[in-house]
Amino acid sequence: MRFAVRKVGPDEKSRLQEIGELTALAYLADGLIDHAHPYLPQLRDAAARAQDAELLAMIDGERGEGSIVGTITLVPPGSPFIELAEDAEFELRMLAVSPIERGRGIGRTLTQAAMDRAVEQGATRIVLSTLDTMHAAHRLYERMGFRRREELDWVVFDNEDGSVTRVPLEHGEPPEGAVRLLGYSWEP
Repeated sequence: MRFAVRKVGPDEKSRLQEIGELTALAYLADGLIDHAHPYLPQLRDAAARAQDAELLAMIDGERGEGSIVGTITLVPPGSPFIELAEDAEFELRMLAVSPIERGRGIGRTLTQAAMDRAVEQGATRIVLSTLDTMHAAHRLYERMGFRRREELDWVVFDNEDGSVTRVPLEHGEPPEGAVRLLGYSWEP
């Protein structure tokens, strides 16, 4: 497999459009959201991620001349995209791989590239959260050395504007209509 993984900057409008559509497609294809879901505009807004975080893409071709096949967002300390990270922790968000390109190790390669970049920038811990139903993602992260951290789990209700409201567990279970996210961390 020939590919290039690189940072996509906020001035690369056509690449940002491609990344936004690929991210939305990956979540839609997996049945994680539908076309009416309030999170869809955020998934499509790769420009905001490129502005306030580090947006990585895997692009077909040695020189990155082909189509984007996957993406991940590396969220540094202080970014408005932080959901889980505290203090100097980095966070991984929105890993998405084209449904027709899966099974080629793209998710693993992108995750490793983001981990490497975080360490280069001084990360002492990287955190992430994933829906409790994303079993393939759980296996990927655990194989890459991430540890399951129950104290990082959180439960949310989706708001109409695409944001979320955190809610407490009720007797160890999320309230009806809420979504549970599982926390993971990795330390170099």
